[in-house]
Amino acid sequence: MSIDLTSLSVAELQQLIRDAGARIELVKRQQYAQLKRSLEAQAREAGFDVYQLFNIDRSEGSKRVAVSTYRNPKDPEQTWAGIGKRPEWIRAAINAGESLDSMRIA
Repeated sequence: MSIDLTSLSVAELQQLIRDAGARIELVKRQQYAQLKRSLEAQAREAGFDVYQLFNIDRSEGSKRVAVSTYRNPKDPEQTWAGIGKRPEWIRAAINAGESLDSMRIA
């Protein structure tokens, strides 16, 4: 696949980057899910629980930590996992015209 980038405007190039980033994330999520199913099946066939193999606590009391998905470009210390209420810096950036994808951590 070849795209002639020389004829695209800055806005079109930025949109292409956003679209490509979104597509990459979708493909990664699909590959992750497929790999997870495959590993679980392989462990099950061998008589193991994949979570025990990797010492993952699945008890109800265990708490999983969400991975940060978004970062504030003005203050990199501020991140958000995309779960729960949007923080003020996300809302302010969106109201200022920035897209949520532009703050996504690659």
